[in-house]
Amino acid sequence: MRFTVRDVLATLFVAVASASYGTWVTGAALAGWSTRMIAVVVFALGWAACVTDQKEMAVVFGADRTRPRPPVAYAVLASVIGALALVAGIITLITASATMLAILAASTAALWIAATARHVASPARSSRHLGPDTALR
Repeated sequence: MRFTVRDVLATLFVAVASASYGTWVTGAALAGWSTRMIAVVVFALGWAACVTDQKEMAVVFGADRTRPRPPVAYAVLASVIGALALVAGIITLITASATMLAILAASTAALWIAATARHVASPARSSRHLGPDTALR
């Protein structure tokens, strides 16, 4: 398996979001930040992770017909988890609910895990891969 530059960016965004939430919820850092502030960070970084690979999303949801689509179950799973993240994020911003923030953080990580697992299982998706002969661009 090879990661594209987009995979690395998405991983970085989700890692920062997870670390931000984790340090906030444990009180190790960012303790002075409100629930809404952390929600904005997690929401924004989760969104950024999703849009790093818009071309792959076009394949998943059928807008790009140059490559075969993944199984419908994957598209449904990604849609449900994505909708959960969106709703939890909006509710968190409105109500400052720590429970909804936890759901937002968990669903963001779940989307990343599902997408990464799919990328690992699928054949080469692009000619721009990170390998021993390719540098980050």
